Amino acid sequence: MSDQHSPVGILDSGIGGFSVVKQVQKLLPKEELLYFGDGAHIPYGNHPQELIVDMARYMFRFMEARGVKALLVACNTISCVLDRCAGALSCPVFSAVQAGADAAARLDADKIGVISTVFTHNSRIYPKKIQAQSPRKVVVLSCGCPDLAGLVEHSLGDPAGMARVEENLRLELDHMVLEDRVDCCVLGCTHYPLVADSIRRLYPGLPLIDPAEEMARSLKACLEEAGLLNPRTVPGSLTVYTTGGVAEYALRARQVGLERVAGVEFYPPMEL
Repeated sequence: MSDQHSPVGILDSGIGGFSVVKQVQKLLPKEELLYFGDGAHIPYGNHPQELIVDMARYMFRFMEARGVKALLVACNTISCVLDRCAGALSCPVFSAVQAGADAAARLDADKIGVISTVFTHNSRIYPKKIQAQSPRKVVVLSCGCPDLAGLVEHSLGDPAGMARVEENLRLELDHMVLEDRVDCCVLGCTHYPLVADSIRRLYPGLPLIDPAEEMARSLKACLEEAGLLNPRTVPGSLTVYTTGGVAEYALRARQVGLERVAGVEFYPPMEL
């Protein structure tokens, strides 16, 4: 049974969910955080649906066993199949896709762009949710990026790698921004906010929607309503688990600017 002192869980296919951790640490600094990044199997968006569901359930069981009081599913790809894999959890679950759609639907925009993994794009979940929630007759243009999440995962801090990231961004976004003239762009994969500065440099003036900010606000409201905010007087710590490389995750945590990292530990990946 979770209580005020129980941790908040955050999971993702890789390091992308660090963008959510940053927002939670900023808004709720007293909370203890557990992070799970399935680095062994990134990118999730290139896997078939049944395998995505199985891998998500593997991470959900990890979080349930540790008694998290809330779970933030930072992976947009997993968010697309959340109804199939989150039923056994006993805590509130927050979806990156729902957060991004909520934020986009509130905007005074006529044409909204979304960049995401191929799986998220093919599901059409963002256009469906945004158009269902928006009070306006909004056009939603979606683009699936097969390589971008993987490039971001392994290129932060590497000038040559970041050059490849920016080349891929131009390949995926030029048509949407320069020809279709979208009013804003939803970053429909939590890896993408990690390179938001590159996107802003390539497309000055393009408003970006980061679902991580909406997720952190929704989490705070939920914990306040349930009386589950951590009452401690000192900042909480972050423990990172990964099925990938421990040294790489520790490096990425420093590069992204995560605070109070108590440890980075290896966890065995699900066998495929």
